Amino acid sequence: MTLLSIIIPNYNYGRFADRFFSSVIAQIMDFQKVEILFVDDGSSDNSIEQAQKWAEKIECEKFEILRPPRTGKPGLVRNYGLERAKGDFLICIDPDDLLHPEFLSICLETLNQNPKTDLVYTNYLENRLNGSREVHLPKFSKAHLRTQNTLSPSAMYRRKLWDSGIRYRANTAYEDWDYWVQCLMIGATFQLIPKVLYTYEVHENNFSIKAVIDDGRAKVQIVLNNPSFFHPMVVNWAKDHLRGRMHAAAFQRGYIPRPEDIKALLKII
Repeated sequence: MTLLSIIIPNYNYGRFADRFFSSVIAQIMDFQKVEILFVDDGSSDNSIEQAQKWAEKIECEKFEILRPPRTGKPGLVRNYGLERAKGDFLICIDPDDLLHPEFLSICLETLNQNPKTDLVYTNYLENRLNGSREVHLPKFSKAHLRTQNTLSPSAMYRRKLWDSGIRYRANTAYEDWDYWVQCLMIGATFQLIPKVLYTYEVHENNFSIKAVIDDGRAKVQIVLNNPSFFHPMVVNWAKDHLRGRMHAAAFQRGYIPRPEDIKALLKII
């Protein structure tokens, strides 16, 4: 029986492969019940060759290289891998990240010790060209997720969430945020592990960095995808934003307005 499925969505990240897979090998846990699904979205670099090289080096239950038709949507690439995953626990990890040695073992241990917890996420180190900083996330709150994505991208969760029918959606560039909201709407419980356990690399090819260009529409789609999770005034804001109404501004980047924010803007207008 497969314990953990690691889904790696990839597009032209071959240059990160040695660093990433070295961090996988360095994990302090047994990989005999772990499968790795490397899902390539039509890369034009040496990603496939790199994956094939590391498939021979990593001793795990299965290392499979999947090559679906190109979509250009990381969420759909994740879906493709998740549909084929067999693990009791699931995690999607981008190959430009770097796992600290205890990352997988601590996530698994936390889920095993807390049977009522469905999803765990951790603090992380953010690397930029001008330096690094530790990102310490707040303790989980539904209210936070209604206004901003306060989860780290690499969260581990129980298979039952995927089996419930939740999927990454292609109509919003904030795919992770939308996915976590869907989890909450079926009653999932989240837990922060307050330790810095992986490194998130910020560079020009990050899909999340490109997403901010379409920030307003991306946030609006999260609201319209999950209207019962948001206040009716926020749902109306989302509809009016698509119509280009003056009172439905995008607000600050990565922030979905609260009803009081919308009321304050209406007073100004």
